[in-house]
Amino acid sequence: MRSFWVAIVAAALLLANLVSGADATPSLTIGFSADPALVAGTSSTRAPWITRALEVGAGIVRMNVNWAQVAPVKRPPGFQADNSASAGYNWRSVDGPVRELTANGLQVLMTILDAPTWAEGPHRPSSAAPGSWRPSANQLALFAEAAARRYSGRFRDPSDRATFLPRVRYWQAWNEPNLSIDLAPQWTRSGRGFKPASPAMYRQMEDDFYRVVKGVSSSNFVLLGGTAPFGDPPGGQRISPVTFYQSLFCLSPELLSIHCADPDIYFDGIDHHPYSIGGPLQPALDADDVSVPDMYKITRVLRAGERTGSVLPRGSKALWVTEMSWDSSPPNPNGVPVQQQARWYEQAMYVLWREGVDAVLWLQIVDDPPIPNYGTTSQGGLFYLDGSPKPSATAVSFPFVTSRINSSHVWVWGRAPTAGVLTVEVQLAGQWVVVRRLKVRTHQVFLTKLTLGGAAVLQAQVGGQTSLTWSQTA
Repeated sequence: MRSFWVAIVAAALLLANLVSGADATPSLTIGFSADPALVAGTSSTRAPWITRALEVGAGIVRMNVNWAQVAPVKRPPGFQADNSASAGYNWRSVDGPVRELTANGLQVLMTILDAPTWAEGPHRPSSAAPGSWRPSANQLALFAEAAARRYSGRFRDPSDRATFLPRVRYWQAWNEPNLSIDLAPQWTRSGRGFKPASPAMYRQMEDDFYRVVKGVSSSNFVLLGGTAPFGDPPGGQRISPVTFYQSLFCLSPELLSIHCADPDIYFDGIDHHPYSIGGPLQPALDADDVSVPDMYKITRVLRAGERTGSVLPRGSKALWVTEMSWDSSPPNPNGVPVQQQARWYEQAMYVLWREGVDAVLWLQIVDDPPIPNYGTTSQGGLFYLDGSPKPSATAVSFPFVTSRINSSHVWVWGRAPTAGVLTVEVQLAGQWVVVRRLKVRTHQVFLTKLTLGGAAVLQAQVGGQTSLTWSQTA
């Protein structure tokens, strides 16, 4: 008798909710951020993790290029900084991963950071990290030009002169320029107080970087260096991201006017790292800090820069997140439970997508070895160190989230891992009942509204793959 009523309810729900296809929605690219498993080591150690990255739906991998390690410690006679074949350069640690990632269909975001000593400003204090002190915008541009030409798709591969090194389209100058460990000084004294110093430095670095990278190919995409989420009071080691962007775009505190003589800054996309103290629905405590649900704060400053004309070239800018994670327990005893990590990962993707984010890159695909301990390493991977998957591997490859609109309707959001007819299902009397069918493409974001009152447990299936379940409250 129970199965009879389940069938009746299922038929009613399906008739009420059957649609021909997913609503038209913006896309969401996912990937990973400079995980050594993907961009360091050897070809044999990278290969299985590149395969796993593809299996969970990644489309891009961020690769940090340490300028100081590629460039010579001392420039030899005749050194040509804008020529990657010049004596003194060593690109071996870059060429291999770029070849393998692109050969497997993954895009590369190349982030250049850490200046060699000869490209830093004079009188670096002992408190400043090597590579961070007043980097020369001109020397950075010369190195960026060398890199962009090397990975233009027209540079012969030194290991096989019959072929060419792959093209890299996505470029980024620096990492977290609002932190003194990456770019110093962050502040300078002004009277009895302090004023931001790093934004003006970074503006010049970015403009010169943009000019040369676009000069190699106008279709290259240049992303601002991803900002860290939290700041300190004036004079500290960090500038809050909102304050940093406000100063970077030369905006007045009211975001209504320009207040510097040379305000123009050129880029194609803006990047932020919205780490959260708490889950993806927990906003930052400080008004100028930016966690997952606070991306609108950056967007607001960006729109003001566009209105005043300091943000160039004119046109819409992409919004990226190139680093984010939560440690899981296990293995880190101080992390969040693995099931909660999975929920937070897929919910963060939904919240960020809803805020207009175009790409989300997770910090790592696999946990770090706990050397020397868990407190100094990261366990935010989708896989344990032994290669076994966490629930977050499913959450990222097939995110599925529901959000109640009102007492009788819920939004259902997700990203399809493969093409086909996707079913949204509700658990009734211990059985899964299809309540919506959607025709989806591989990695298509879907968003649909269900008529559904009360508490329910839902899941999605497509192509033999099943999402994690999502419990929707009344």
